[in-house]
This record gives sequence, structure tokens and C-alpha cells, in this order.
Amino acid sequence: MQQPEGLRARKQRQTRDAIHRAAVDLAIELGPDAATVAEISARVDISPRTFFNYYPSKEDAFVGVHEGLPSDDELAELREGTSDDLIGDILTLMIGVFTPSDETLITQRKELMHKHPHLMQRQWARMIGVEQRIGEVVAERMRAAGTFGDVPDIDDAARALVVTCNAVLRLSIRKIVADHTSTASIRPQADESLRMLREVLNTLP
Repeated sequence: MQQPEGLRARKQRQTRDAIHRAAVDLAIELGPDAATVAEISARVDISPRTFFNYYPSKEDAFVGVHEGLPSDDELAELREGTSDDLIGDILTLMIGVFTPSDETLITQRKELMHKHPHLMQRQWARMIGVEQRIGEVVAERMRAAGTFGDVPDIDDAARALVVTCNAVLRLSIRKIVADHTSTASIRPQADESLRMLREVLNTLP
């Protein structure tokens, strides 16, 4: 079940997404080396100072993620919990961090990564940092819940949940691109992918 996103977190995500879109457009038009922070900022009608509040470099804006994500506000929402559905709350956060606003941007980003492989390496490195950041908060929430006493290593369990949610999300994004459907359907698709995973795990010996 999808959990509501806080207003402040939603506004941050929308601005972050707009910067990412402008950065990808300019990188495709001019090349990553020629595109500048000033030009990206001008397209979004923000100052370069505001740009750096969201991305530490233009390369991070090209890939749409950096190791400082999610924001403190987004992490606070996950830590406090909007429901008893931990997996659902992790997915809500990760969809906001990793999923662009539409499938066209996903395709453009894929094209950019293909032409400039060093950006793909940067994306993977950044994603690992993001997973670690989210995993730390998930572990805090699990400890605070007091219902995971039988779990031998909560930190490892939290990391496993985050990595699993990321895998579910990536599978869902690939399916959306393949089916040419809107990213508005990302959450239902992610829920379906998660349901399928649970069914498979339940059938394993």
C-alpha cells in the first residue's frame, strides 16, 4: 500500500527532478563536458547556489543521484514511519529518489550513460552510498520498533531490505520502459514485483 509523501519532501523531490531533467537535456545537447552548472540552473530558473543544495556536482545531476540522498526530511519520514508497512515505506522513499518523472527521461539517461560509460560507474557508486544511508535509518527504525529481537544482525537485515527494494524498483522501471507505460504506474508495478518475489521465496525449500 502506497504511503503519502510529506509536502516538504515532495517539493524537494520535484525540484531535484527538474534539475536532473535539465542536466540530462543539456548533456545530450552539448556533451557532459560542455554543459555547465550555470546553464543547468538557468533552465530550471534557480541560482547555482540552489543547484548545489541539491547536487554537489553537475555529474551527480546527470545521473540523478548522489550519496547525500535522500534528504534529511525524507529520511526523517522513513525513520518515524507513516505506517506499519516498513517495506512499503522504503519503496516510497526509493521511488522518490531513484525514479525520474517519466519514461522519456529514463530513456534519455540510459542513452547518456551508454555514450559516456564513466557516468554509469558514477551512478553505481552513488547508489551504493544511498543504499547505505537508507539502511542506517531502516536499522534505527527496526531497533525502535522492538519487534525484531530474534533477528541476529539488524544492520545486515536492514541492508538486505534496502537492496531488495532497490532490485524490485529496478525491475519495475525496466518493465515500464519496455511496455512504454507512464512512470505514474511505478508504484503498482513495484507492488506487483514485490508480491511476485514474496511468492517465489515462499515456494523455496
